[in-house]
Amino acid sequence: MEKKIRIRSMEERDLPALLEIENTIWTNENSPVLHYYKSVDEYKEKIDGRIIFVAVEGDTVHGFVDVHHPTPLLSHKKQWMFGIGVHPNSQSFGIGRQLLDYLKEVAVTEGIHKISLRVMGPNTKAIQFYRKNGFIQEALFKDEFFINGAFCDDYQFAFFTTQSQ
Repeated sequence: MEKKIRIRSMEERDLPALLEIENTIWTNENSPVLHYYKSVDEYKEKIDGRIIFVAVEGDTVHGFVDVHHPTPLLSHKKQWMFGIGVHPNSQSFGIGRQLLDYLKEVAVTEGIHKISLRVMGPNTKAIQFYRKNGFIQEALFKDEFFINGAFCDDYQFAFFTTQSQ
């Protein structure tokens, strides 16, 4: 059953909930680095300069999507890379899809041509999720990471908001 949420720009009061999500969701199946932030201030440093949208229901933050340009190059001004996270207790309610839909809308409004992300091979549910939501595989980075004694592939997926000129 889909949960009806509201998506808005992150506010200072959202930081503790975002910190909890970040400290909960990352594993060796979905990230080459296990993120753990000891404080809101440490987390705040990490997200400095990023655009973050949060999925909320009342005062509860269920998830987020954060975006940034891949590099500071002017030639990258039409592309965003993003990260997405949904609290484990809020998964399977359509929140991730709603966040992606919102991100696509904002990207069009902002004149962004391409939104992309990297996803690790063992994270098959995420790969299926991105494909289901219109993302195409652009790249395979074979044996990109060596984690827990084994090599792991990494993929890049992208969604194009406009046709190439």
